[in-house]
Formats: sequence, structure tokens, C-alpha cells
Amino acid sequence: MARPRAFNETEVLRSLEDVFWRQGYEATSYDDLMRASGLGKGSLYAAFGDKRALYLKALEGYIAHEIGGLGVILMDDRLSGPARLRALFDETVRAVEVANDRRGCFLCNAAVDQAVHDPGVAKIVSEAMDVARGAINVAIKACGPTEANADGVLAAFLGMRVLAKSAADLTSLKAARDNALLPFRG
Repeated sequence: MARPRAFNETEVLRSLEDVFWRQGYEATSYDDLMRASGLGKGSLYAAFGDKRALYLKALEGYIAHEIGGLGVILMDDRLSGPARLRALFDETVRAVEVANDRRGCFLCNAAVDQAVHDPGVAKIVSEAMDVARGAINVAIKACGPTEANADGVLAAFLGMRVLAKSAADLTSLKAARDNALLPFRG
């Protein structure tokens, strides 16, 4: 009979997500993953599989809570369209301003770092971008007539995440946000 797991799988995956998010796939070693999770190599393998499987689970977890959370904001019909889009961009500003979170965007990292080499990652990234575009389109439609489109808003948002990772100051991040929102001022 197998022993029950003595760890919280969600917490372990969140700690692994953070390592991959900060360091990327290639720069992350099994020692890094063991340190972050508090589990031995055998336990990690038994629970989640190899490093690639861990990476994919971490990326999927990020997409579920980060991109999913943004979708909730963007489709919140209690807010005006411009308020939804501002809330989207304010997520990056707040992450840096409140928590000094300079990790950027795990989805961006995966798109640049792994999707070009791994069709499985490319599919996950593409699907997540489609979900983000769909949610952005809902918010844009709530803004009324505009020439703006979801690809432009998504590019601006992801660009802000890259700026945050590259240590842009808050003034620059807020200026980027404000410029991205210009088409929605009505």
C-alpha cells in the first residue's frame, strides 16, 4: 500500500513555479527544485515526474491563477471597460510598488525561453495568449467604439511585465500604463 503524501501539493507546485519563473527552465537545477520544495529528488519524481513535467505543471499553475485572475478582472461587468483595462495594467504597477516583484511574467518567459524549442510549451503559451486576448476583447468592447485591439493591449501589458523584470522604475511603469490606456479615455 502506498504511503499518503506528507506535503501539500499546491504549496509545493507554487514554490516550484516561483523558481522556474525567476530562473527559467535551463537555469533551474534539481537542487534548486529540491531546496524550494523541501522534497527529495525521489519524492519530486514520484509526485510530479521529471524536470520537464514539473516545469509544465508550474506553467499551467501560473496560467490558472495569474492569467485566470486577470480574466476575472477583465470580464467584471461591475466595472467600466476603461476601469477593467486600467486594473489590468495596475497589476504590474502594484506588484512592483507593493511587493517589489521583479519576476516579470512567467508566460512571457516561457514564450521566449521554451516555446521556440518545445511544441508542448508552445501550445500551452498559445492557448493562454488566446484566453488573455479573449478577456481583453470583452473589456475593449465595454469601452465603446475604439480603434484599439486585443493584440495591442496584450503587447502593452506583456511589455510592462518585461519592463518590471528589467528593473524599470515606477515612473516608467506608470507612464507605460498611461500610454497604453490613451485609446480608452473617451
